[in-house]
Order: sequence, then structure tokens, then C-alpha cells
Amino acid sequence: MDREIAKIRSDRVSGVSNVAYDLMVVLSNHLEGIAAIQEYKIDSNDAGYSNVTTVFDHFEQRYQESIGELRTLLQSRL
Repeated sequence: MDREIAKIRSDRVSGVSNVAYDLMVVLSNHLEGIAAIQEYKIDSNDAGYSNVTTVFDHFEQRYQESIGELRTLLQSRL
């Protein structure tokens, strides 16, 4: 019960729900993940490991799909 009251107060003070904040954090982490993957792809290309680059391409694609979903969810919560 106390936790629920704290969440309600937090929502009122910040103007943003805890869920929206959580979505923003996950979205930010995914964007950072894509940036890292892009660097790893450069490294694997430079080393001549095309099979590794292909795997990184798949990871990047999954992150991008997730980012689209997260954006939609976040927009609906703001």
C-alpha cells in the first residue's frame, strides 16, 4: 500500500509516470546499444570477419524494432 501511494505522489510531483520513466530508460539503453553495435561492426569489418558483422547486423535490426515499439509505448504514456 505504501509503495502505491509513493508511486502516485511521484507521478504527481514529476508529471511523468514511473512507467514512462522506465520506458525512457530502456529506450536510452537500446540507443546506446545500437551505437556500440555499430562500432563493433566497424571492428569486425576491419578484421575481415564478415560472419561476425552479419550477426551484429541482426542484433542492430532487433534493437531498431524494439526502439519502434518503445517509442510508441512511451508516446502513449506522455
